[in-house]
Amino acid sequence: MSAFPSFKELLQIVVKPREVIRRIVNADARKYFLWIAFVLGIIGMFDLSAMNDLGEKFDLMTILGLSIIFGLPYGYVMLSIYSVVVYWISKLFKGKGNYYDNRAAITWAFFPRSLNLILWGINIGMFGAAAFYLQDPVTMAGVQFYTYQVTTFFMALIVVWTWVSSLQTLSEVNGYSAWVSLVVVVLSAFVLLGFWIFVSIFANIFSS
Repeated sequence: MSAFPSFKELLQIVVKPREVIRRIVNADARKYFLWIAFVLGIIGMFDLSAMNDLGEKFDLMTILGLSIIFGLPYGYVMLSIYSVVVYWISKLFKGKGNYYDNRAAITWAFFPRSLNLILWGINIGMFGAAAFYLQDPVTMAGVQFYTYQVTTFFMALIVVWTWVSSLQTLSEVNGYSAWVSLVVVVLSAFVLLGFWIFVSIFANIFSS
């Protein structure tokens, strides 16, 4: 067994998510979890850095270093929390999968987001640290403008596809329809959003 999922497995989960996740959970639902969590965590750190305009505050090497250092903890925690919520809600709809089955379904559905590393690499090559803050397309030169639009479009497309894929992987491991998966995912998102709002309010009370 290789240390990291192959490019072939990446392509397979894109085009055949049900078949791949069934093979994974039948063999080992924990397969490659740490590696995928690490890569997805780095991408998540990149996204957070851009949303918080860290490119205006820190140099490129600092952002890259922090993303690598905290990539695994961030990816592990985010995937685990989301998996717990999905697992609990799936049980309300008589889902058959256990926690690790649900975590595998989510992790492997999101695995194609690793392709965003290539797109981030293009943006970093063009903009350096400026890739990590919200860009104003009006200020860009021709090549930069079109490249940025293309990379942004494909990043968004990959994100949408991974969510669609998660509906299929979750339905496969839990034995319910993709429509039930959609309800589970939406409810899980509301639960996490509510938790985040509660934490934010709680933090603001103490900070003030």
